[in-house]
Amino acid sequence: MASSSTTEQSDSLVAMENAATPPTPLMHPDLLMAASDGNHEQLMILLNREDPDAATDVASPDTVVEIDDDVASASSSERALSLLLDSVTPDGGSALHVVAAAGSSERHLRTARVIYDNARHLLGAADRRGSTPLHRAARAGNTAMLSLLIDLVTAGAEEGGDGGGDNRERVEALLRVRNGIGETVLHEAIRAADKRAVEVLMTADPGLAGVPDNGTSPLYLAISLCRHDIARELHQRNHQLSYSGPEGQNALHAAVLRSTEMTELLLRWNRQLVKQQDEHGNTPLHFALAVESEKHGTLPRFAVPVTQGKNITTLLNVTEPPLELTKQLLEADAYSAYQPDKNGSFPIHIAAAAGRLSAVMILLTRYSGCAGLCDSHGRTFLHVAVKNKRYDIVAYACKIPASLSILNKQDNDGNTPLHLAVEVGNWWIFYRLFMNKQVELNLPNNNQHTPRELSISSIPTGLYSLLNSRILIQDALTSVNATCDIRRRDDAMEKEQSPQSKAKSEEKGSKIVSDSTQFLSVGLVLITTMAFGATFALPGGYRADDHPYGGTPTLAKSKQFQGFMMANSLAFYCSSLAVLSLVYAGTPTVELPMRYMHYNIAIWLSLNAVGSLARGGPRNSTRPGLILA
Repeated sequence: MASSSTTEQSDSLVAMENAATPPTPLMHPDLLMAASDGNHEQLMILLNREDPDAATDVASPDTVVEIDDDVASASSSERALSLLLDSVTPDGGSALHVVAAAGSSERHLRTARVIYDNARHLLGAADRRGSTPLHRAARAGNTAMLSLLIDLVTAGAEEGGDGGGDNRERVEALLRVRNGIGETVLHEAIRAADKRAVEVLMTADPGLAGVPDNGTSPLYLAISLCRHDIARELHQRNHQLSYSGPEGQNALHAAVLRSTEMTELLLRWNRQLVKQQDEHGNTPLHFALAVESEKHGTLPRFAVPVTQGKNITTLLNVTEPPLELTKQLLEADAYSAYQPDKNGSFPIHIAAAAGRLSAVMILLTRYSGCAGLCDSHGRTFLHVAVKNKRYDIVAYACKIPASLSILNKQDNDGNTPLHLAVEVGNWWIFYRLFMNKQVELNLPNNNQHTPRELSISSIPTGLYSLLNSRILIQDALTSVNATCDIRRRDDAMEKEQSPQSKAKSEEKGSKIVSDSTQFLSVGLVLITTMAFGATFALPGGYRADDHPYGGTPTLAKSKQFQGFMMANSLAFYCSSLAVLSLVYAGTPTVELPMRYMHYNIAIWLSLNAVGSLARGGPRNSTRPGLILA
């Protein structure tokens, strides 16, 4: 009971405080219309009203304004003016915010002057996003309005009797106000691509490009938006500008992903940028090497595979990003090739993960010691390339002498590149390592698993094609007598699956067989139809009825014709039997091992049917008029 009474008292206190704080009135439509249209005549009429009722009409429709008779008689015009100019739009903008964003015509400029003359404090007022009227003007690209507002600040300081230094400080203080996301009016001008506005702002405050010094600087924003002319203008106006970016980045981090030209300029302006790391330990070189190989070409792909978080392409040819960036960064600071990020990844690991073969070649050619660098998992660039299925890099590493010492290097889990190739199940990467005589096939990892043991345990229960990569990998290791783990081989057999797991595996296998038989049966029925139809449309035709052997095939005594008939008959029989086997394999009531067997029989018969049909097909012959095999 005591706690509930305390809660009620606190709620009542909050309610009293809210009641004591008068709500900010919403802007009356008349004032909003006058400010938006730049109608300074209508604005003057609204400001000169002295009728209290008129002032009440201008207030928010949701706000009840009680006017004391004594106060109304003494200061009705001041209250009307306050209600007009202190009212805001739903986004918290004042009348000066509205006119600043509305335009730069002479009418809008005169309207802004009228508002400023009656309420100078609005020039520094902020809306709900923390933006001042200067932010609004720059965002809308109203350069003339922006110049006027700056002039009003300067003129106001002079009228107040401030000195030149105080005047400049007042202008700088207003221009350097940051909104809710930490951006000044200069950021808004850059985002609007308004170079004239940038020139106006930098003339009024040359140090504005240095704000902020630890967030997204104007230079970083200009480079990230590819506003190269504005970036040059900022540096020309103030060489001591800020290069900072978000998350500890600098402008060079953005430049390497945007423009080779800007990268070259930034290295010329400030060479120390190449050494700076962001919050995650990434240098600009890490960013440059992390760009994946972009795909370009002329042949369209109508079915486009999409992996979330990766670029997509509808064309087939592959070209890598230009290497000028990598070369420029390495020439600026060779030590950056040996600078890891916070995950322990060196630039060569980043290049290998992104598939940048040319970058890997440059790093290994210039700095051969990069080949042996290990990340926090103990992996070399070869481990990373295998893990990310980068065939070109694996193939290159298997050919160069610098990689001989890492072909069998084990990571923190004891896995060699061959172990990882077996895990990812990529046949071509495995084949490259498998065919290298320097690669050891029987090294165990920390769990005492050899590559062959991994190839056995990494294949889930199910039905697979003979050409499946994991099947090929296991067959290859078996063919060279690669060793398994040292343990009893019947241990795995004794560990039976749970009934639920076994039922799930059988259901999955049954679905695979059923789906496969549907597609295969279509092809086999077509082969059967072709073989059956060929018996009624024999090559060479038939003899005439008045011939001693009328109605018989013209080429009946030809060995080629006889071979054709045998091949065609064999194709018909094999395809027919294959269809029957598929029907049996696709029947869910048959136990799964029997369905697997009939499915394999159907595959074997279908291959014979296709082979027979191909051998019995038409081919040029030396005898005129005979087109047989």
